[in-house]
Amino acid sequence: MMLRMDRWAKDMMIDRDRRDQQDALTGTVTMPAMRRFVEAALDLSEPMGPGVALLAIGIDGLDGLLAQYGPQLADAALLGVADRLRGGLRTHDLVGRLPEGFCVCIAEALSAHAQGTAERLRQLLEATPLESPRGPLTLRCSLGLALGRGPGSSAEELIGRARAALAAAQEAGGNQVVTSP
Repeated sequence: MMLRMDRWAKDMMIDRDRRDQQDALTGTVTMPAMRRFVEAALDLSEPMGPGVALLAIGIDGLDGLLAQYGPQLADAALLGVADRLRGGLRTHDLVGRLPEGFCVCIAEALSAHAQGTAERLRQLLEATPLESPRGPLTLRCSLGLALGRGPGSSAEELIGRARAALAAAQEAGGNQVVTSP
C-alpha cells in the first residue's frame, strides 16, 4: 500500500512559522528543512512505486543582472521565480532555496511526470515576464532533475545529483532540463 504525501504530512515535517526553516528573502524553505522533507519523502516511497524527484533550478544570467542592475533587481527576480514555482506545483510539493537558485521536491513522481513537470516549469518561468523596476523582465532557467526512491535512499545524494545535472544544463548553454543518470 502506497502512503500518500499529502498536505498534512508536509505540514508535519515543515513548520513554516520557524524562521530557521524559511528563507528570509523568498519565503521558500531552507536547505536543512528541504533535506528533512526529501529524506521523509524517500522513506515513504516504495522501491517499486512512484519515487521522489528533485529539481535544482538556476536562473540563467542572474549574476549579470546583479552586476548590471544591483541587488534590488536580482532579489526581484528571485522573488518572482519563487512565486511562480509555488504557483506551478501541487500543494504537497515543496520549493526550497539553494545558493545557486531553488530546488523543488516532487513527492510521489513517476519519471515521465517529473520530466513533464520540469519542462512545464521551465516554460512557465520563461513565458511569464516579471515586473521589475526596469520594466518586464524575461527570465530563462536551467533545471537539473534527479530521481530516487525507497527507504534508505539518501536525500544528500539526490540533491547532489540534481545540482550536478543543473551545472550540466548551464554548461550546455542554459534554458534546458538535464536529467541525472
